Amino acid sequence: MMAKTNSMTAEDILALADHIILPDDDAFQELAKQHKLSAEQAWALTRTVKSAIEKVTLHAEKRYDVPAADIATERAETILDLLKKLHTQITIGRDTLHHIQPPENLGLLGSMLSFQALNELNPKIEFELDVSDFVADQTRLNLPKGIIDVERYFAQPKQMYDLKNRPDILIFIIDKMCAQFESYLIERRPNKGGAPSNWVRDTILFDLACNARSILGKRPTSSAKGPFDRLCSDVFSAIGLEAFDQPSAVARMLKKYRDEVKFWNSDK
Repeated sequence: MMAKTNSMTAEDILALADHIILPDDDAFQELAKQHKLSAEQAWALTRTVKSAIEKVTLHAEKRYDVPAADIATERAETILDLLKKLHTQITIGRDTLHHIQPPENLGLLGSMLSFQALNELNPKIEFELDVSDFVADQTRLNLPKGIIDVERYFAQPKQMYDLKNRPDILIFIIDKMCAQFESYLIERRPNKGGAPSNWVRDTILFDLACNARSILGKRPTSSAKGPFDRLCSDVFSAIGLEAFDQPSAVARMLKKYRDEVKFWNSDK
C-alpha cells in the first residue's frame, strides 16, 4: 500500500521517509521506456531519483532527533538576525573589505566556491576554461587524477574573481545562509487551518525540476498532463508514494523556486 502525500500531519509527513522504496534497475528501465528517454537521459533520471531519496532519508533521520520547537525557533531567529546585521555591515563597508585581507586569505573564498555557484552569483562571468587543456596536461605531465587535483588546476580564475569581488561573494554566501533560516521560520509559523508543508514530496519535486532538462530535454512546466507532470506522477508511483494534488504542488514548487529551477535548467 502506497503512503499518502496529502491531508497529512507533520508527523505523517516525517513518516513518509520510511515508506519510500528505492526502485531497482528494472523499475528505472521501465520509467525510461515510458518516457522514451535516451540512455543519457535515463542515467540522469536514475541519478536524480536516487539522490533525492537519499536526501529525504538522511534529513528524516535528523528530524526524528530534534530539540523543542521553541528552542529551535529562537535559535533560528537569533542567527537570522545576526546574519542580516552582517549583511548590512558588509554592504555599507564594502569599499574597506579589500584592505582587510591577510596574505593567506587572498582568493580563499573564491577557490572554495564551485564554478556553478559563481555563475549563479554573476551569470555574466566568462571563465572560458578549456577542459581539453587539462586533459592534455594531465597526459603530458602525468598529473594526478583526483578531484582535489582537478580543483587546484582550475582554482586560479576563481581566486582572481574573489580578489576583485570579495564583498559580492560574502553577501552571496550570507544570502544563502539567510534563506535556510527564513525558510525554516516560515515553515514553523502557526498554520491557520492549512496542511503543513510536505517537505518529503517537495524535495523530490525540486530535484526532478532542477534536472528536468537533463532528463526530458526541456525545462519543467506545470501544465496538467504535460511531460514533467507525468514524469513526477510515475516517479512517485515507482518509489511507493500515493498520488497527490500534483498539478497544484508542482505549480507552487516551480513558482517558489523559480530562480533556482531556471538556473539549473539553463543552456550553459
